Amino acid sequence: MAYEIFTRKIRRPGAPTLSFSKLGQIRFNQNATAILQKEAVEYVLLLWDSGEQKLALKTTSNKKDQRAYRIYYTEKGNGSEFSAKTFMDYVGIDYSERRSLPIEINLKKPQPRIVERGKVS
Repeated sequence: MAYEIFTRKIRRPGAPTLSFSKLGQIRFNQNATAILQKEAVEYVLLLWDSGEQKLALKTTSNKKDQRAYRIYYTEKGNGSEFSAKTFMDYVGIDYSERRSLPIEINLKKPQPRIVERGKVS
């Protein structure tokens, strides 16, 4: 009998991804985690656009903000996560099966506003 090469069932994407776990956690893959760790991100705020059905995360350094979620990093640095079950229930995200989505991480600081004749642009 001839050998066959086993194809992995878990895809390891090279791009940053976010997963919704069956336990109601939002998890980041190794590439996304590397970016978050490099920028020393500890807490995030969850933002939801109900009209567009879009999720966004915003970093925050305010540990006392009751709306903030703390990101937990694995010891090996190959992933990170935070619990968001109540959020996913609130917005109706189906997490009965694990799903991964490609994400864009933009941690650039906002551009300074230019004030001209009393107007903010």
